[in-house]
Amino acid sequence: MSMKKLSWLFLALLALGCSSNMFAKTNLRSKGKNMPLAQIKLSDYGPRSDGSANAKDAFQAALDACRAKGNCELIIDPGVYLISDPEAIKLRDAVMSLKDKSQDENTIFQFYFPYVTGLDMRNLKNVKVTAKGVTILCEGFMEPVTLEGSKNVCIEGLSISYKRLPFTQGVITKVEKDYYDVKLDADTPLTEGASLSRISYWDPVRERLEPNQDYFQRDNEVLSDGTFRVHSSLPQHYKGFVVIFNHSLHFRPAILMNECEDITLKDVTIFCQPGMGIVGNKTRNVFMQGLRVVPLPGKKLSTNTDATHFTNCSGIIDFENCMFANQGDDATNLHNFYYTMLPVEGDDNSAILKVKAMTHALVLDAPEAGDIMEIVDYETMNVLTTMKVVRVEKDVKNLKSKVTFDTPLPNHLEKYACINASRMPSLRMRGCSIMSHRARGVLIKTRNVLIENCTIMETTLYAIHIGVEKGWGEGPGSENIVIRGNRFVRCGYGGGCTGICINCDGNEKSRVHDNILIENNIFESELDQPDVIVSYAKNVMLRHNIFSAKTKDPVKIRHAEKVVQQN
Repeated sequence: MSMKKLSWLFLALLALGCSSNMFAKTNLRSKGKNMPLAQIKLSDYGPRSDGSANAKDAFQAALDACRAKGNCELIIDPGVYLISDPEAIKLRDAVMSLKDKSQDENTIFQFYFPYVTGLDMRNLKNVKVTAKGVTILCEGFMEPVTLEGSKNVCIEGLSISYKRLPFTQGVITKVEKDYYDVKLDADTPLTEGASLSRISYWDPVRERLEPNQDYFQRDNEVLSDGTFRVHSSLPQHYKGFVVIFNHSLHFRPAILMNECEDITLKDVTIFCQPGMGIVGNKTRNVFMQGLRVVPLPGKKLSTNTDATHFTNCSGIIDFENCMFANQGDDATNLHNFYYTMLPVEGDDNSAILKVKAMTHALVLDAPEAGDIMEIVDYETMNVLTTMKVVRVEKDVKNLKSKVTFDTPLPNHLEKYACINASRMPSLRMRGCSIMSHRARGVLIKTRNVLIENCTIMETTLYAIHIGVEKGWGEGPGSENIVIRGNRFVRCGYGGGCTGICINCDGNEKSRVHDNILIENNIFESELDQPDVIVSYAKNVMLRHNIFSAKTKDPVKIRHAEKVVQQN
């Protein structure tokens, strides 16, 4: 059987959900034993559950007991638990006041920048955290949940919020030529020096985010009645709009999964975070069931940036019946980083590898011995060959590594880049809803993907983006994608296309995406732009979709081959 037929056969099996091992669920009981898990109760450590006293030490003692025991269940009684730390408060206050303008976005989002962990779940093994009806109320800028080196962990029912929200919200009461005034919500006062990394605007009539935004605005003042005046111009009709001031774009995520395996988040809710919601890095198998990244009632922002973001992962990233709304960037982004390669004198098999971009786990990104790397032409981003890593020497201080391959590298390494083919997780997303937020709903830079029976509504950019983004150093090209039975409603009103965009930062010779099936989707458009863009791809089939784009050609095709459309 030809490789092409095998690829389409795989797509059919993926669409039917017939892949057996790829979608296996986490085993939450002791391995090899069909018996209940031993129980550890947080209440035995004496925390207050009304949010009136710091429960951080009690949580840490209970988690330490889980770490020592393993094969256990931590039971947390319903309630609100304050998680406070003086260093986290100090960092928050420095960002929020900026008296010396030193603690801004460019300071706190750096490799190995020191940070506070709220609940330290490092190195947990075979542990279930039952937290139904539980909210941790963080005080100060921190990483609320840290999972590193953890295996077979389930967190059920936990909600994450902040005592002082990591953003400020108000209503625009006046718009003049050179300034506008905002009546701030009572729970989010501001000082004159507060960092405004990004300013977003919410249309209260259309009930969605405006695509227009402002960045790093420092010229502002607090008036005597508590009104916040921003010296910037806005359209007059913005009077009455809700305004959201981000005080950071990136920082630590609400939940970090670094070098973990078999992690389940069930009915977990993230209301806000001064960064991303979930960051997974070098983690194998993540199952999210009923995950919600949504704003608190009355608020128009959840996480300051991506709801979820996965890099260099493997196995399966699985979303089932999840909900995303009002986050400051994509609902999810799965990708690896491209490495630049510098030659090593006298050693044709070795190169110095470095990632240009900031990794969101804020740790050195490097392959491991045994990994298979794809070598790409940096102009087209097409894969030229694969090579196996046999040795890695990491230089953490300088954020680079010396990597030795099993065969000699090509000459003129500046013309090439490489990416780790051993860390490209499958993605399955079913029955999820994604509502008005900045940027894309789903950003795919991986292989073996099923997106099914989801609703994506009023994202400022494309509902689904399959792309290689050279500017961010993110890839690879995607293969074996099934997008079926979804509904895309008024997406892409910030420009581009309304539904699905397949593209690449390459040239007319780029063919980086392969074997894509788009079927039985409903596109509801309001703009004169295509519903689907197919570019820099091959072997793409569109069938039985309903288009409504107010343009002659709802599907725009360029620099692509073997694209088939069927009614």
